[in-house]
Amino acid sequence: MKFVLAFTGSRGDVQPGLSLGVELRARGHDVTMAVPPNLTEFCRRTALPTESFGADTKELLDSALVSNRMKSVDPLTRLRAIAEITLRDGRRVQSELMDLTAGSDAVIGGSVGQERLLNVATARGIPYVPVHYCPLRRNSVASLLPIERAPGPAHRLSWAALEHATWLATRSTERELAADLGLEPPAGPPARRISGRDTPEIQAYDPLIFPGLAQEWGQRRPLVGFLDLAPRTRAAIGDADASAGLDDWLDSGSPPLYVGFGSMSIAEPEYLARTFTEVATELGVRLLVATGWSELMAGTVGDDVRVVRTVDHTAVLPRCVAAVHHGGAGSTAAALRAGIPALACWLGADQPLWGRRLHALGAGASLAAARVDHDSLLRALRRLLRPEYVSAAQQLGSTMVTPAAAVHAAATLVEDAVRAPLDTGASRGGIR
Repeated sequence: MKFVLAFTGSRGDVQPGLSLGVELRARGHDVTMAVPPNLTEFCRRTALPTESFGADTKELLDSALVSNRMKSVDPLTRLRAIAEITLRDGRRVQSELMDLTAGSDAVIGGSVGQERLLNVATARGIPYVPVHYCPLRRNSVASLLPIERAPGPAHRLSWAALEHATWLATRSTERELAADLGLEPPAGPPARRISGRDTPEIQAYDPLIFPGLAQEWGQRRPLVGFLDLAPRTRAAIGDADASAGLDDWLDSGSPPLYVGFGSMSIAEPEYLARTFTEVATELGVRLLVATGWSELMAGTVGDDVRVVRTVDHTAVLPRCVAAVHHGGAGSTAAALRAGIPALACWLGADQPLWGRRLHALGAGASLAAARVDHDSLLRALRRLLRPEYVSAAQQLGSTMVTPAAAVHAAATLVEDAVRAPLDTGASRGGIR
């Protein structure tokens, strides 16, 4: 079969899709990765055919539209920013994906830009198989509300409200973009339209993190576990080369505190760097920093501080005492699988959700990056280093679905979805 895997966003959004693409190719399928221009080289290191589509992710994240308006405290400002991005990039993305999907049996992709993938798949008359990195549909377990103990109906209502508000802000744009491909005007939100198709929505995160969700959603939205690259693929990408000499530094002293914010742009990086250094000194722990796109602490030197561009999370995090990250799904999974407690210093999107889950599981804590100061960081890290947090993290790490099993399950779901449509008649009434 011929698949196009279209994943946009940062490396954390693309990497799980890449792991799935590698597995599908190993099964003998014709696979093409479609990713943002700034991540094509990253994917090509695996020898998978890769084409660029859409906007450069780093340029988009650094733009005022994303860094200011989409993070505004005013909900209307955020929704208008979403509508503007949808229209500005939508035509280009749809046009490029129409070219890339010629002759394909299915298009597979993440939740970022799902509307474009849905339109292209509909126009092509082929399945669209979504891959979600966190709960995005109505459910009674996980919520947008900053209250973990809220009743199930409140959780469902929070998702319904977001779905409705986003649809009101983007419906005129969505109808215009659908018309570009000769499609009927959509009558409702994309979540509703995707749910009505005969393909599963793959949930690429561990069922242990959201107890009861797998049972609630069933085969329509199967929770397969976090997708991640196999060791052989990581070696091809060359993450280890970016941190040459790190093994010697890790061996030379006590396990360090890991700090990494991935592709996130950090406000006041100098203040944050000073705060982390001071707190680490006060706690008596060494500091390992992955600069990422923000270049946090780049150029910093010291016997108890090691700064690298990026690290192989699988190899390095088990050798750390705890992790501080931005709360992305990939970073959360890496820390949990390593069996170490983590602090999610979140900035937005799904990151607060992961921070709340770390707290609820007793394996971590959550703190808005904007509220990080010496005292708040010190309190949070002292809590993380307590034996009960370490024990909870170790227990979770030992029982989570392995990356190999998760990728295998996701690839099988993709194959089955194309060979035989999913029978959802018995359960569709309760999945929304």
